[in-house]
Amino acid sequence: MSIDEFQPLDAALDAALARALVPPALPAGFPMRLQAALARQATGADERAVSRALAQREQRQRMAALDADYLQLRRRTLGTLIGGAFAAGAAVAVALPWLQASFGPNAIYVLAALGALVGIGIGTASWIGHLRLPKLLERL
Repeated sequence: MSIDEFQPLDAALDAALARALVPPALPAGFPMRLQAALARQATGADERAVSRALAQREQRQRMAALDADYLQLRRRTLGTLIGGAFAAGAAVAVALPWLQASFGPNAIYVLAALGALVGIGIGTASWIGHLRLPKLLERL
């Protein structure tokens, strides 16, 4: 059967359904509320676009600030490392003659042990600060 053969049957079915099924009555003010909803949706889409553009701009600004802070942190860390290395070299230059006079040939081992103790102390202080143990101890 072709499509043309079904058209009279479709029309008859539509007519029978129209007689058998009564369409429901629309609520009072339905057309007015429909128009208001369509208007809100149109303005809502505009507002969403504006909100999205604002959010994207804020995200770009925050990412730029984060990148700037990251670069500043890297520079500060590099400066700290260079300064620490210079200070350690100066301390060794000053302390090594005194250590050699006091400990003789074992002075280099004493210097290495002191360096290790200073490193462990710095690491422990950082770890305690990271765990916020002083604040926990204040509560007790």
